[in-house]
Amino acid sequence: MNQIFLIISIIAGFVSPIIGVTCVLKGNFRPQRMTRFLIFLVSLLFVGTLYAQGDGNSIYLASAQLLGSTALFYLSLKRGMGGNTKFDWVVFTMAICSLVVWQTTNNPLLGLIMSIVTDFIAFVPTLIKTWKYPETEEWKFYMSDVVASLFSILSISTFLLSNMVFPVYILLINTVSVVMILGRKGYFERKRSDLSI
Repeated sequence: MNQIFLIISIIAGFVSPIIGVTCVLKGNFRPQRMTRFLIFLVSLLFVGTLYAQGDGNSIYLASAQLLGSTALFYLSLKRGMGGNTKFDWVVFTMAICSLVVWQTTNNPLLGLIMSIVTDFIAFVPTLIKTWKYPETEEWKFYMSDVVASLFSILSISTFLLSNMVFPVYILLINTVSVVMILGRKGYFERKRSDLSI
């Protein structure tokens, strides 16, 4: 059964960037540039860290995310938003400092936790953009990562912190994104309908 869950996780992980790229090309999704750049870097290092740990399950989800983050970063350069404010550069500096700590630790678990801290720091500009401009985000993109991470967790046969931390983080951050996008879009729709009465 674990293998079936792993296959579902991998498929959903590969569907996510397809949804993201398609939505960017259609104009429904405008990725935050600094976030996409930093997530590209973090994804690259996630794959390396998980490979070094010998993590056989989470590396598939991380590899799918690396492919997607590469494509989305590239598309964000022309079709994205932000990326050059003072706040973006503060986030960049914090993320780079976190990356240095991550890469200089000799403890793989601490390295993985620092990589998640870095990813979260990198994601903050997108959370702010989503709060202000939910119409520039696509909930289906994040929902596919919710599905991928959920099935990645279900595919784990030995529950260790090192196996669980990455897919649980991906599950949480993407669930927050879906709820925020749908909630804020609904809020603005209700506000517009109240104004039209």
